[in-house]
Amino acid sequence: MRWAIVAGILMASAQAHAQDGAQMMTLAEVKQRRAELAGLFVRVENVTVSGFTMARGGLAHDASGTVRLDDAGMPQDTITYLERHCASGGAKPGAAAPAGCRGALEFTVASAQGAFTISDAQFIPQN
Repeated sequence: MRWAIVAGILMASAQAHAQDGAQMMTLAEVKQRRAELAGLFVRVENVTVSGFTMARGGLAHDASGTVRLDDAGMPQDTITYLERHCASGGAKPGAAAPAGCRGALEFTVASAQGAFTISDAQFIPQN
């Protein structure tokens, strides 16, 4: 019962976030248009985050491409969630490594300087 309530709250939260002015895009669109999108708030759906640790960050990928995910400026609850559920190793001894966490990423597009890395992102898990 508790899981159903939590899932309902997360789904409502995800829908509310999508309506708060974030532009819906793919990772490839953000990467290709980052100069014009710099400073704008975007949301990328159907993202899989894998291999996440605070020391190394992780990878975020969708059907259009893969981007490095950094924890700089990321909310602590997102970091904690990603470390617990999206790390490269299994949580229990002998457990298989998870394929990653699926959900949405919301973030402000950084300037067009340097390699494209997503930081300050909020991750909204998808059931």
